[in-house]
This record gives sequence, C-alpha cells and structure tokens, in this order.
Amino acid sequence: MLKKKTLLVIVAVLFLLVLSPAAWAKPDIEGEAGILMDMKTGKVLWTKNPDIKRAPASTTKILTALVALEKGNLQDLVKVSSNVKKIDGTKVWLRPGEEVTLENLLYAMLVNSANDAALAIAEHIGGSVEGFAKMMNTKAKELGAKNSHFVNPHGLDQEGHYTTARDLAIIAREAMNNEKFREIVQTKKKEWNGMDWKSHLVNNNKLLWQYEGATGVKTGYTSNAGRCLVASARKGEQEFLSVVLGSTTQAFYEDSMALLDYGFDNFKQVTLVEKGQKVSEIRVAGQIVPVVAAESFELLVDKGNFVLPKWEIQIKKSAAPIKKDRKIGTLSLIIEDKEIASVPLLAGSTVPKGLTWLDWYFRVTAAIFGLVFLSLLIKILRKRKKSKIMYGGSGRSTSLDYRAMRKL
Repeated sequence: MLKKKTLLVIVAVLFLLVLSPAAWAKPDIEGEAGILMDMKTGKVLWTKNPDIKRAPASTTKILTALVALEKGNLQDLVKVSSNVKKIDGTKVWLRPGEEVTLENLLYAMLVNSANDAALAIAEHIGGSVEGFAKMMNTKAKELGAKNSHFVNPHGLDQEGHYTTARDLAIIAREAMNNEKFREIVQTKKKEWNGMDWKSHLVNNNKLLWQYEGATGVKTGYTSNAGRCLVASARKGEQEFLSVVLGSTTQAFYEDSMALLDYGFDNFKQVTLVEKGQKVSEIRVAGQIVPVVAAESFELLVDKGNFVLPKWEIQIKKSAAPIKKDRKIGTLSLIIEDKEIASVPLLAGSTVPKGLTWLDWYFRVTAAIFGLVFLSLLIKILRKRKKSKIMYGGSGRSTSLDYRAMRKL
C-alpha cells in the first residue's frame, strides 16, 4: 500500500504531465490542408498538406485588398462599370455608374465578402481584371508565394486560379502588417449606404465573436474550394495565424480554433537579449567601457522542449578614441553548434583619444612660446605706458610754458 504522501506526489506529477505543453497532442483537422504560423516571425509551427494547390475561394480577397491598399488611395472615387451585373455570389448590389470610395469598397469586400466590390476595385486599380490579376501574381511572387496563381480578384472558381495553405499564410501575414487592412478585417459590423442597397455589412468570420483575441482574417467558400478560413488571434504579445482549406463541413471553425489554441498553449516568445543590455565590458586607455547589445532578440520556443542558447561574444581589439554606439563586436546565439542569431555589440560610452609623447611635446612647446609672447607683450605695453608719462602727459604744461615764453 502506497503511503499517502507518496501517492500525493505521484498524483501531482501526473497532473503536471497532463497540463504540460509537451503532453498536448498536435491538432488533427478535417480540412484538406492547413498551417499554423507565428505572426511576428513567420515561423511555421504546424502543417497539413501545406503545399498542395487548392482553390482559395474568397480568401483570394486578402491579396486583392493588399494590392489595392498599396496601389490605390482610400479616398479615390471608384466608378462602377456595367460588368458588376455579370458577377455571381455575394454582393452589395453596386449599380453601374455608381461612385464609391475605395475605402468603402474594401469594407464591402473584406467584411461582407462582396464579389461586385472586388471586381470594381480590380478594374479601378488594374484597368481590367486581367491587368489586376497580373499585379496580384507579381505581389505574390514578391512575397515568396511561389505555388500560387490568380486570375480574378474575388476567388470564384476559375481554371488556373489556385494557391496553397503556406502561400496564403505568407500573403495574409503581410496583409496584417498593413494597419488599415487589420482594422477592416476586425470590423464586426458597418453601415452601408449604396444606391440600390442600404443595410449593414456583417463580418462572415464568426471567430470575431467566438474566439477570445481574434483579430481576423477572411472566410471563403465555393463548391470546388470547400470551406476555407484564414484566422488570426492575439493574446498579450503573441499572435498566431492559421489557414484551413478544403473543409467539407462547419468544422473549419473548430479546426481553426484548435490550431490557434495549439499555438498559444505550446509556444511562447522569449526575449534572450534586450536592446541596450550590457553583455560585457572592456578596458580602453585605463577606462572601463560597457559593451551593450545594439538590438533586442526574441525567440519563439516550444514550452515543452526549450534549450537555452549559448552566448559567444567576439570583441575587436580597440584603442582610444572610441565613440559611444560604435560597433565593437558581435554576440552569437548558439543552439547545438548552430548559430541561430547574431546581435551587433556597441560601445556603451565614449573614450577620448589618449595623449602621446608627441602630443605632450607640442603642448609644452606651445606653452613656452605662449609665455615668451606674453612676456614680450607685457614689455611692449610697459614701454608705451612709460612713453606716455614722459611725453603724452606733459602736453598741457608744454602749452603753458610756451605762452609764458611769449610774454617774456
């Protein structure tokens, strides 16, 4: 029979193991493809078929908005063409000839997922859908989304229109760096006053109501693409981005929440070095000079499997003069003999140039010449003063003597 105290210890250990991040099982989603990414660093933390090509549905609009925000002006008046009559799917019922600001069209496209708004944006920015699609593909390649190809701005099924979970995460992460984009995709409800339709835009992303800290991003659905969701959430200083593609049921919401939970439960951001932190010191010309980090470095670590990096400090031999903030070395952070980061090291104070024997020679010589010059100057001034006393000071008496001599 186990003693009561021993039993309590075993129970406590088992309890800690159950709660330990290492004991958490990795998520298993229903969707055909998915990915979890750290928003700050772009580090991929979990994947399922991340590079298979899939139809993205309305998650396409993330890239459409990113291109529009970079190429357009929010207050531009966009004149709606007659092509909006041909568009299918979700709409805000734009009327041909109607003029709407680019900003309002972005809200309609990202909040309400309006396909007619996406079309109007594309024609305004790119001149045509084809012209805008070229801009989309150029931007995708620029970001490193190499396995994607876009042929329209709204995501309706079309041959040659595809992306991957990884590429979509890369695109969405870049879009979330744009403050206006971030503001729009967090909007739950917004008034809409169109010529033919007056109502409220209601965000299709239910996570904004259901998941604590949700910050975006975009839903999507077509019969070919299935149910798709790019989601993001922030808690404290951490923010994660998930992508789920090709779900056949409403489980794509549960899948997304499971991925985000996995991120928050198992990973944390650790500050290894802070900007301005003293990491060493050196002696220069008899003075102690602190050596400080030029920048901060943070590392996303697995809570259950964290290895503290070793520091390797290399400092150049330095002589006076040294100015504050001058680079004098490097701090390398090493894990398993592999450098994971390099931080420049700076001088934390100024050391003026030291005096050499030549400096002293010139200073002493200058002082001697100065004293000689001063001595000569004093002698000259004394002579001038003496001359004034002998001659300049008798001017009045001389004139009196002259008058006295005339009387004689």
